[in-house]
Amino acid sequence: MKTVDDYFLKRTDKVSFVQLKKGTSIDVGDYTIKDYIPLPIETTTLVKEIKEGNIEEELKVPHIIDGAIYILGIDRDFKYKMEYRKILYNYNPKIEEYILFKAFKLIKEDNLEDGTIFFRALTGLNPKNTDGLFNYALSLENIAKDFINSNQKEKGETFLIDSTNQLETILDIDDGYVLAYYKLGYHYKYYEQFQKAKLIWEKYMKLDRDHERLQEIREELELIDDDAKFEEGVNYLTHGQYEKALDRLMPLSYKYKEWWNIFYLIGLAYKGLGEYEEAIDFFYEAIDLDEVHINLYNELGICLFGLGDIMEAINIFTQGIEQDDTDYRIIFNRGLAYLKLGIIDKAKEDIEVAYRLNPNDRVVKNQLEELENYY
Repeated sequence: MKTVDDYFLKRTDKVSFVQLKKGTSIDVGDYTIKDYIPLPIETTTLVKEIKEGNIEEELKVPHIIDGAIYILGIDRDFKYKMEYRKILYNYNPKIEEYILFKAFKLIKEDNLEDGTIFFRALTGLNPKNTDGLFNYALSLENIAKDFINSNQKEKGETFLIDSTNQLETILDIDDGYVLAYYKLGYHYKYYEQFQKAKLIWEKYMKLDRDHERLQEIREELELIDDDAKFEEGVNYLTHGQYEKALDRLMPLSYKYKEWWNIFYLIGLAYKGLGEYEEAIDFFYEAIDLDEVHINLYNELGICLFGLGDIMEAINIFTQGIEQDDTDYRIIFNRGLAYLKLGIIDKAKEDIEVAYRLNPNDRVVKNQLEELENYY
């Protein structure tokens, strides 16, 4: 993600480079660092070495190793990344364990930025290192929280999405990584993806043995249960499974009598089943709770029209248009109602307005052409 990459690239001043004299080299294990490869050293370390005069004597390989880790965490596309990779693994075949250890040490010292850079370097070196991925994900989450808390929500959520991606990648690699399930549930809850949160936490409950965390997630599952049912009901409705939608949404209407959208969605489910009278009752309930939502008036008017109560349909369409006269659909539907009653001038007027608002709707265009041809 560009926003995340740019964030780390701004930290390039943490690393400085020293060039070997022409014709010289440094051996690191079985790898020889040639004179054309710039040697990375953490800037504060380099300044300290210069002040103490040590830089003139020799370049210390451990400093180069830390410098390489820093630059690989800061810039994943660094020109000499392949050479640095060889340096690191030749210096220490267990370099990944060292990076993880050093990152934890930096975090413990409250050096969160450098710790994050080390975790990031590790995930670049080995994209399948699940401990590196998990701790990098946590670090990204913390950065996201800082941005969100400082009123930079969009930027913060970019980091949070990247954090979520890292956690999901872990489960692709190791579907038994317990803490990834634990954290992902909170991420999905934040995104209001309650069904996904419920499913991921239910999997987590079967894997963990930590009693405190398990109790914490039991409480979270209780908190999101109704939200998950609501989301499930919406999904059923979207896919035309109206009976299943009613099974999920109807019980919620008894608990949350102030949620207009539950009554609206139940009305849509009944409308989908062709049970217009039941739908009308729920649409009226929703209007009583929120009388400014244009779709309520439109759907209610359609049901009244379907039952043959054309004048009441026109009345409802008109009330909706008074709330919002920019929605071409409700204006068009009132035009059709006028047309049904043979009130051609008003029908034509509404359909012309609907066409001006959305000339790309083929149904509106065809109806207008038909009116112009016959009247």
